[in-house]
Amino acid sequence: MIDRMQSDNGNNPLRDQILDLLANSSTSADEDLAALLQCADQIRNRRIVERTVKECGLKLARFLSDNSLELYYDLKRGRHDVGYISKGWGEPGFRVGDVIEIPRTNIPSFKEHVFSLLNFCAVRGVSISFEEKDNMFEIQMDAVIYSDGFNKKVFEQVLHYLNVCVERVNDLI
Repeated sequence: MIDRMQSDNGNNPLRDQILDLLANSSTSADEDLAALLQCADQIRNRRIVERTVKECGLKLARFLSDNSLELYYDLKRGRHDVGYISKGWGEPGFRVGDVIEIPRTNIPSFKEHVFSLLNFCAVRGVSISFEEKDNMFEIQMDAVIYSDGFNKKVFEQVLHYLNVCVERVNDLI
């Protein structure tokens, strides 16, 4: 099988298209190189995430990429959501997290347990932020895995602790 980036005669249509685009670009060589490096990083990081998630028996859904996010995927176990994984452009690692929405009627009882929840999750490497919205309270929980430490064992451990914290929130509400 011939690799997409190489062929027997050195002909590479994708490379040629990219070089043509760059030759007609109005950006500087430094800007071109920075953009190409970002593209290469995204391709590499997507492959790492896709391979690791598959090894863990999970599935990815809803890929997103924009000016802020290099990559974003929802994580699924079967049909069930188990959080997300994301990485911003230039960030040194990945965020594995989940969002929980608490109905307004449950907010007073939940607020009584906020400090114990913050401590419980912090000990497990999971940070929490809160945002009060019109009809609910949104809890954002996430943990960071640095790119050079991203592997199946670390990913499973982070996902486990995230799930423990999500279950703790669900117990409190």
